[in-house]
Amino acid sequence: MISDEAFLEDSSIVNFLKLRSSFGILGNDRIDEFKFVSTINGEGVYVFDDEIVVGSATGPIANPEIQWEEQRTFDIGLETRLLNNKINLTVDYFNRTTENLLLNVEASRILGNAAPGAGPPTVNAGTVRNKGLEFQIGYIENITDDLKFNVSYNFTTLDNEVLEVNNGIGYEVGGVFGIGQANRPSRMEVGQPIGVFYGLQTNGVFQSQAEVDAHPSQLALGANAQPGDLRFVDVNKDGVLNEEDRTFIGSPIPEVTMGLNLAVDYKNFDFQTYFFASIGNDIVRNYDRNDRITNKTIYALERWTGPGSTNTNPRVTTGATANGVFSDYFVEDGSFLRAQNMQLGYTFNEEKLNNIGLRNIRLYLSVSNVFTLTEYRGFDPTSSNGAPIGGGIDPGFYPNPRTFLLGTNVKF
Repeated sequence: MISDEAFLEDSSIVNFLKLRSSFGILGNDRIDEFKFVSTINGEGVYVFDDEIVVGSATGPIANPEIQWEEQRTFDIGLETRLLNNKINLTVDYFNRTTENLLLNVEASRILGNAAPGAGPPTVNAGTVRNKGLEFQIGYIENITDDLKFNVSYNFTTLDNEVLEVNNGIGYEVGGVFGIGQANRPSRMEVGQPIGVFYGLQTNGVFQSQAEVDAHPSQLALGANAQPGDLRFVDVNKDGVLNEEDRTFIGSPIPEVTMGLNLAVDYKNFDFQTYFFASIGNDIVRNYDRNDRITNKTIYALERWTGPGSTNTNPRVTTGATANGVFSDYFVEDGSFLRAQNMQLGYTFNEEKLNNIGLRNIRLYLSVSNVFTLTEYRGFDPTSSNGAPIGGGIDPGFYPNPRTFLLGTNVKF
C-alpha cells in the first residue's frame, strides 16, 4: 500500500492509499445441456388415417463445435481514505472482452427447426468488449452527538462494442417488433454496441399530397404514402424507399449509470434513501407498434389531423400504411432518475424499554419505487427482456408498483 510508505506515514490528510490491478480469465457455460448433439426432445405432429398423432422429433439443431465463452478482464484501480477516514474514494478502469460469445443464431427452417421443441443452434458467434470507468465517493460525518450524516455517490461509464461476428454474414439479428414483421429490430454488428437498433429513419410527417408526390415512393414498405403518414429517409439515395434504407437508430445500452445513497440520523430518528439513474440508453415502444388492431395510448390524441397540425405523430387510420414499419419513430430516449427506496424510522429510548424487559423497538415506514423522472412515454423505462440481442424493447410490461411498508423491529 502506498500509504505505508515513509512519505505518507505521518500524513494528516491521507489515511489510506492503495493502487491495485488485476487480470483474469473466466469461462461461461450458461447454455442448455447436450447442445453439441442431436436429441429427440422435439414434438412431431402427423396425420395417420385422418387422425392427428403426436410423435417425437429432433430438438434444437446441434452444434458439435460449441465451447464455453471466455471473458478476459483487466482492471486497475485506486482506493483512498482521507481526513480521518471521513472521505472514501475509489476509482477503477476496466476492460472486459468476451470471446466466443454464446448466441442462438438464425437458421433456415428447412433444416427442421420449426417443430415445437426445436430451434436454431447455439453457436460461439463473436467477440464483444466492454470498457469504462467506475467512480465512487463517500462522506461520513458526526456533526454533533445527535446528528450523523452519511452519503455516497457512484457512477459507471460503459463503452460497449462488437469486435467480431463470425457467423458468415457479419451480423446477427434479434428481438421482435410488431406482428408478422420479418425484419428483426436489433443487431449484433462489428463496430456497434451489441443489440443496436436497426430500422428506418423518419423526417417528419407528410403535410400535403404535393409533398408525397415530390418524395420517393414508399410502396415497397407496404403502402403508398398519403398526407399524414410518416416520411422515411432515402438513406442510400437510390430513389426508392425499401428495407435497404435501414440504418442504426439507437442503442439499448446506457452511457452512464449512477447511484446515490443518503443516510441521516438525528437523535432517535433515522432516514435512508437510494436514487438510481440511467443516462443515454434508448427504448423501443413495441407496445405502440402502430398496428391497426392495437389499442392506442393517450398521445394518439396528438395525431396528424390536417396540414400543420403536427409534424411528429402520424394519422390514425384503419387503412394500409407503412407507419407501422420499424423506424426511429418508435425509438425514444430511455434515460431516467428513480428514487428507488426511502425509509424513515424511530427508535425508542433504551432506558425506558428496560423497565418492560425489552432491549430495542424501532418503528419504520418504507416506500419503494417512490418516483421516476423520465421523458419516456411508456409505463416503465426499466422495461426490457434483458436479452443480449433484443434488449431495450418494451412490449408493454406491467409497471413496477409503488409499495408502502409499515413495520417494527423488536429485540428482547
